[in-house]
Amino acid sequence: MIKSNTNIHSLAYFVTLVLVAMSLPLSKFAMSVTEFMLLGLWLWSGFSFRIVWRFFKIGGFLKGFLHFLSYFFQLAYHNLVEKFTLFFKNRAALIFSSIYFLHLVGMLLTADFDYALKDLRIKLPLLLFPVVFSSMEQIEYKRLRILMLAYSAAIFSGTLISMGIFFKGELIDIREISPFISSIRFGLNISFAFFALLYFIFFDNYFKIWHKIVFTVLATWFVVFLFILESVTALGIILVIGVSYLVVELFRTRYYYLKTAFIVLAVGIPLSLFLYIRHTVQLATHVPPVNFEELDKYTALGNPYLNDTSHSNIEDGRYIGLYISYKELAEAWAKRSDLSIGDATSNGQIVRETLVRYLTSKDLRKDAAGVEALTDRDIHMIEQGVANYNYLKYPGLRVRILKILMGYTVYKKTGDPSGSSVMQRIEYSKAAFDLIREHFWLGVGTGDLEDALNSQYKKMGSELKIRYRFHAHNQFLAIFIAFGVFGFLWFIIALLYPPIKIKRFGDYFFVTFFLVAIFSMLSDDTLETQAGVTFFAFFYTFLLFGKKNDNALTQSGKPDKPISDNK
Repeated sequence: MIKSNTNIHSLAYFVTLVLVAMSLPLSKFAMSVTEFMLLGLWLWSGFSFRIVWRFFKIGGFLKGFLHFLSYFFQLAYHNLVEKFTLFFKNRAALIFSSIYFLHLVGMLLTADFDYALKDLRIKLPLLLFPVVFSSMEQIEYKRLRILMLAYSAAIFSGTLISMGIFFKGELIDIREISPFISSIRFGLNISFAFFALLYFIFFDNYFKIWHKIVFTVLATWFVVFLFILESVTALGIILVIGVSYLVVELFRTRYYYLKTAFIVLAVGIPLSLFLYIRHTVQLATHVPPVNFEELDKYTALGNPYLNDTSHSNIEDGRYIGLYISYKELAEAWAKRSDLSIGDATSNGQIVRETLVRYLTSKDLRKDAAGVEALTDRDIHMIEQGVANYNYLKYPGLRVRILKILMGYTVYKKTGDPSGSSVMQRIEYSKAAFDLIREHFWLGVGTGDLEDALNSQYKKMGSELKIRYRFHAHNQFLAIFIAFGVFGFLWFIIALLYPPIKIKRFGDYFFVTFFLVAIFSMLSDDTLETQAGVTFFAFFYTFLLFGKKNDNALTQSGKPDKPISDNK
């Protein structure tokens, strides 16, 4: 009977883990629900329906109900005592969970308690998962395999839903094709699933050839989708980690033909990407010489053109300043839109500037004929602030490069970084480093990060528009600002000590996830959102404490010896 109950609970626990993993790319609500399910299983593990049935069978409804309540609370009490004892004996789990307690200590310095309490609520997974995984059974590799396959399937379904949104053609921003969580977090999930599939393809002999063909197609699709999503962070993570693994295999293999293949891939992939980026930049920034004598001087309506290449930018390899008639633009635009040409678009840009860039991207002249050639969809896009026809028509790495180029050009000329997320990150970093210098020792506290950064933007006289004044977009800088140098150093220790203590830096899945997480923290506030902190806390602690290490096949295909810190 005990074994049966144990098996049922073990199965329920594993199913809940799978549901948590599947919720990460698909639903914030499901993340919360499955976390509560996991907490319930942890608190009432060992619960027996057979025992409860006896209470009612022998004592009747009233006595049975009273016995049930007594059993229910006694079980919870004993589980709390037993499991917290295991947790407190697990030094690695304690050290990791101290990240959450660091935020509690930071409350002593905060002035904005409402924001601080919200931050503590969001970061609860940093406490929940290490407590649960360090005091529950560890799952074997065959179950890890199922979990990662279910996780990859959930991500695949998410990409299909995203493409359905994409093909509807009603987007303003390509990031809108990630409806469940932010595109950045979705990209992180995809990059981790990509490497899990690579492991199954190359190192897991359980799967048949046709399985591995399916995994290869799926992994390839994930990369293609990241290009469509313009997820530079995720693509960069895949590139850096992928090349790093190729270099490792280069030194490990003894076969000459494999060494040659690894060298070709390790050098060829980044070199090809570099050449592609350079080619795209050259095409976008170099335009043929303009012979002003050969340019048309007047529009079809007889109005003079403004032709200026010295004070205007370049859009998609074309001068924005050629063939402009502001008089005709204003008149023609007034017939197509309720917005005045001098009004602001939905994202705060001036309609005139957005219209001129949009017409340039479609290779249309900036006159009445050009405006009349625009579709109703084009007009709507311009009103929403979309400045380039190709941004949504042909999304991908090329478009991302073009956006960065235009953002850099505007930033260089005006000092306004609002037009590019890359330029915005530069401004965020400037403000962050200024705050670090000002609050070096103790930081600003748990709840004051946002207020401190907003104040710093004002102090800097930043041209960054208010709606883009976000956090530091670097988790390490955010921790330094909030908790000072001592909190920052402790955060680093809390990340590194647990895997060193229980020797998990030889585990493919943990190392891969660890690298994904660290690289994400360098370019984003991974722990400042529910989707980000749940993704990080779940896989970090699950792969450390919730998974047996005897199954953790390394890249050589040899199992490691089981290692546990639950002593």
